[in-house]
Amino acid sequence: MKDILKALDPRGLFNDVQRAPLSPRPETLAGKTVYIINSWPGETHGFTQVEKALDAYLRNKYAGIRIEYRARMSYSSDEPALWAEMKEKADCFVYFAAPSCSTTACAVTWPARKIERAGIPGLTVLYRYLERDALLSREREGMEIRFAETEFPCSDISSADLDKLLRDIEDALLSPLKPEELVGGVYTPPQPPRFCAEGTEDELQEYFQANGLTDGLPVIIPTEERVAAMLKGTSHSPDEVIVTQMAPEGRIVTVEKAAITAVMAGAKPEYMPVILAMIEIMGTDQRHHQTAKSTNAFSFMQVVNGPIRKEIGMNDSVCALGPGGRANAVIGRAHRLALTNLGGSEVGVNLMGVMGNNSCYSFAFAENEEASPWAPFSTSLGFKEGESVLSILTGGWSHIGNFMLRPSLEDFYDSIKTFEMLHGITLLLSPLRAKELLQETGCSSRKEIEDYFWKKLSVRVGDIRKKGVYARRFEQDPMIPKPITEDSIVPLFARDQIHVIVLGDPQGSNVVQAWSQYSPHSVSIDKWR
Repeated sequence: MKDILKALDPRGLFNDVQRAPLSPRPETLAGKTVYIINSWPGETHGFTQVEKALDAYLRNKYAGIRIEYRARMSYSSDEPALWAEMKEKADCFVYFAAPSCSTTACAVTWPARKIERAGIPGLTVLYRYLERDALLSREREGMEIRFAETEFPCSDISSADLDKLLRDIEDALLSPLKPEELVGGVYTPPQPPRFCAEGTEDELQEYFQANGLTDGLPVIIPTEERVAAMLKGTSHSPDEVIVTQMAPEGRIVTVEKAAITAVMAGAKPEYMPVILAMIEIMGTDQRHHQTAKSTNAFSFMQVVNGPIRKEIGMNDSVCALGPGGRANAVIGRAHRLALTNLGGSEVGVNLMGVMGNNSCYSFAFAENEEASPWAPFSTSLGFKEGESVLSILTGGWSHIGNFMLRPSLEDFYDSIKTFEMLHGITLLLSPLRAKELLQETGCSSRKEIEDYFWKKLSVRVGDIRKKGVYARRFEQDPMIPKPITEDSIVPLFARDQIHVIVLGDPQGSNVVQAWSQYSPHSVSIDKWR
């Protein structure tokens, strides 16, 4: 007879929700000031034709109406000046989202937090295929933000559907509030049970798969006994709260919940401090709430420095980014399972990658400090040599790699200059390539070699202007001389978003990779021992 197992529930805990009613609707829009807010600058949100039609529709119907257009500088960031302006001047608003999970979520978050709560009534216009993502945000924010929805892409909208959408927007601006839109007070969501299921090993595997509690691969079933053994990998109490806002949906995570994730991923107890550090990062940096859910399918690069690399057997040498290393594979996988179960990431709801991204499965490695001619990567982030540190970078794609057959890296630089997203870059150098660069450039410190790459990756402003939103960074960067003309040669990336990491086989060839990974967030692993 097969053993019957009881599986601990791997899901993160819910915070209380402070609910608030919507703002009262006006009786008419005549003589009112309507703010139209775009999540993305330019026309990349796809709603331009709807905005033009809405403008004409409202002006023809309501005498004296004033329409103000504002584009967000960043869809995910607070903009106190904009909210203050709206509080002073706006009578109502229409907030257009974009074909993106994170942007759609924020197009609910900011109206709920800053606009409706300031007494300004309005709605969010979104694409129907992202409705469930918007509903999650509405539930989390405790406010029944109104929606008007359309199919994607908007360029295909029929005249009849456009007319309906315009009427839906008008109705959301004017129709009286319903009882459910007037609810306030604190709401305590029901919490996951301690045990989620029991059955045989095979039955529980099917349960975890059917309920979206895995990354698609089989897991180690998190029984009470296995989790208790995992908890021996840290001195911290099982009920200690690590974070209260785990990405992407802002859940509470305890040390025991982290141990459940570690068991499921196949970890050894000695991996626990790294996994706890990972959860600390993913629950304290708000940027990760947006990048963890996206139609672009961003991924996260985990880099480990310090003595713990050797203590737990992390691979920093042959095939460090490939298969074969248990610690690398498990720590990388634990990150994905943590986002899924502890943070509420769900494929088809708030994880809507058009193609997905294979680096979302497992992307963790150790820097080969012994083979590097420069101080460890973590020292550039404020830590001392000898400290065990986890750094998580955000991004997602390796556009280019190898270049081992070229004596020069000029083709490499040219390839990087074609990157579509210019947020930042992480250059992965094999030990031989790092040694060659040291000899070629004389850069004896990490700062010097990063400065070298920063200057090499320069472009003519006129050639990059077509990238639109990214060209604005040149005007705002204090390190770039002003005035800037079309012929100005400027660094492609901000200086603090150029990173160099050495890893791989010291006996191997001089390969190099460029990853669109940036904005490192680093924490001490040692404090989680």
